[in-house]
Amino acid sequence: MSQEFPNSQDEARQNISNISIGDSNVITINQTQIQQITIDEIKTRQFRETSPYKGLKKFEPEDKDIFFGRDQFLTGLVNELEQTNLILLLGASGSGKSSVVRAGLIPWLLQKRGSQLVQFIFTPDADPFESFYGSLLSKYRQSEAQIVREAKTDTLTQMVRRLKQPESYWFILIDQFEELFTTTVSQKRAQFIASLVNLSKTKQPNVKIIATMRADFLDRLSPYPQLIEATQKHRPMIAEMQADELRLAIEQPAAHHGVVYETELVGEIIKDIQGQAGYLPLLQYSLNLLWETEVNSGSIQDRTLNISTYRQLGGVRGALQQRVDSIYGALSKQEKLAAQSIFLKLVDIGKDSESGTEWRPVRRRALMFEFSNELEPIVLVKLINENLLVSNRQLTLEESTVEITHEILLTSWTSLNIWIQENRQAIALRNRLNDDVTHWQTKKAEDELWAGSKLEQVLELRKDSAFNQVLGGFSPAANQFIDTSVGLRDRLQRRKIAVAIAFPAIIAISTLLFALQQQQAQKTVEAVFLDTDTTEILSALPRLLHQADDYKERVDRLGNTDDLEQAIAYYQSHKSDIDKSFAYYRQILRATGRLQQQIQEHPQEFLKSLKNGEQLPEVSQKIDSSLQEASASLTKIILKYRIPELKKYLKKPQPQFGEILDNTKKTDFENQYTEGALRTTYNILMRGSGAGADLNNDGLIRDQQEANQLPCEVLKEIEKLWREATDQQCGWYGSESELEDTDCQILNINSSTLTRSIFGSTTQFVVERFDYCRIPSPKNLN
Repeated sequence: MSQEFPNSQDEARQNISNISIGDSNVITINQTQIQQITIDEIKTRQFRETSPYKGLKKFEPEDKDIFFGRDQFLTGLVNELEQTNLILLLGASGSGKSSVVRAGLIPWLLQKRGSQLVQFIFTPDADPFESFYGSLLSKYRQSEAQIVREAKTDTLTQMVRRLKQPESYWFILIDQFEELFTTTVSQKRAQFIASLVNLSKTKQPNVKIIATMRADFLDRLSPYPQLIEATQKHRPMIAEMQADELRLAIEQPAAHHGVVYETELVGEIIKDIQGQAGYLPLLQYSLNLLWETEVNSGSIQDRTLNISTYRQLGGVRGALQQRVDSIYGALSKQEKLAAQSIFLKLVDIGKDSESGTEWRPVRRRALMFEFSNELEPIVLVKLINENLLVSNRQLTLEESTVEITHEILLTSWTSLNIWIQENRQAIALRNRLNDDVTHWQTKKAEDELWAGSKLEQVLELRKDSAFNQVLGGFSPAANQFIDTSVGLRDRLQRRKIAVAIAFPAIIAISTLLFALQQQQAQKTVEAVFLDTDTTEILSALPRLLHQADDYKERVDRLGNTDDLEQAIAYYQSHKSDIDKSFAYYRQILRATGRLQQQIQEHPQEFLKSLKNGEQLPEVSQKIDSSLQEASASLTKIILKYRIPELKKYLKKPQPQFGEILDNTKKTDFENQYTEGALRTTYNILMRGSGAGADLNNDGLIRDQQEANQLPCEVLKEIEKLWREATDQQCGWYGSESELEDTDCQILNINSSTLTRSIFGSTTQFVVERFDYCRIPSPKNLN
């Protein structure tokens, strides 16, 4: 028999009468079971003094008996889950997204699946793979769960294949999915989204995933089109509860504990929350406070919650404000400063739009090491005991975290809202620093330290007395990070001064290249070269190469990956720095190329310029070594960060080739192409975001020096990708020549080759470079 699920409140009531012990084929919803019992009958039930309301705490699966009012939405969610394996559940902050899954859907799955159900619940935090690993430890040994830490595109898929038993039913809840965009580092975010989409596409049997996300973060998905596509038809939006649903959510938990509401009180509560943003946590908090007040005063003995008590508490709109003010007011003056510092350490500044023109406060999960003031740990305990904060204590203090119980506090407590408004810039900078401190503490790597304007800003903030008093200053770990960053900055400054003093040849190299390129004032190559101290140039090359390598290591932090979107996203977010590393290596290639040219064309003048008795073979070897190292490094980062974009455009079954626009010329550079593989190929080879072979900036390759800037391995990879995408029809050479190819009709560029499309008709030196790189010519093409 098939499982049944009620389609409405009325059907649920009818199904109640059909339930019998041992009947596992009839599924019902708990909240309707006492709906038609009279007030007098409710009062005869066993009285339970414990509050049936959650306050600001989360609903959990064990709270299913006090979770009411979402039958209709839950029915739709169950039907949705039957149709797909990945759902992005959207809703406003405080709309009950998490609750409907935790206290509604999961209990239903437990009832339906029984012992077959294996559930994992986590929030992304700084590293979603690490968060998932922590969730897996509840079911698996560390050695088994370790696989999820690999953080690759296929990691989640491989994890499921390795750990899931065939008969089990996996349910994965990724709560507060927006943390990917507020807390998770960009590299981990891209990796996790790619891995999540990959898991969804492989359609593993009996694996279901729901991610809950605030609806105002939906625009943050735009850089991840695969995730947009994967969830396109499965993004249900949880709406505000209707009046009859609210009545259930208010009355039925109390009825479950044998208590009723005074006449007209429920109607007044519903009226109070109309038009109130994020009212559900406020409602739960107010009802919980009402219950506890009645119990503590003894008024609950008549089994009725009273309208007068509700009004004294300030109603839904004022209860939380009054209660938090009362808790804060009871603290000493010094404790109040500590509390203010604590709350502001638990807030981050999010953006309402990609432009960053608007901002909003969001919760932040902080590590315990950030609370270093002597009073902060004491006040932390008080705030946790009052349920304003929640702690996730781990085996070690370093791993323990604390956060604000619910985001509603950020807007409903006036004092906190004012503190945030006054300190939002300092909060954003400090939190950014603390996140980087956490990563740095793992390896203490120099490339994770701060420099430039960031470091200067944080040094100014550290001297700010108001920052130190109101926000508690920086933690010892953060101060250590800052001091280490200052130390590195000072060492680099001293090194730069030493280089400027000891190696003016770096400037000489630039002068030489500029003079040669511009052919200044009728100077011959010999005259320009003789104006430069060759020994200084040669001695500077290894150090210049070392500087280039240092720079590459600082920006080249993406691990090996086959995920095109991840590599492209990383390049776009680090474009400025990666393009600078391209420039370093190109400068070395130009310098060594000119030196080799001088040796070939003017060996005697070159020998005369040498000092210290150096011999030509030895010097040639040094130059060649520097050239080879620079060329290899340039090739590596082009293949790693630029070729993925070309692969994306050439990916079958629908490659996007692009076209050459009419009425354009070579000096229009990349603008002579529409978006697609042609423009990307041109940029990789000719412009600054790649090999930069167009040294003369005229859109053409006019001499061997420019042609030598084209890395052989990059040319070969481009040839291979174009051949594969066009079924071997289009490449550097055509069936007739490097310019003509009647077979290459797919590009719609007048039967020309890729060579002509990129380099124009001036191809003599390009073809010589092809020969040097051993790219097949028409004679030996298949």
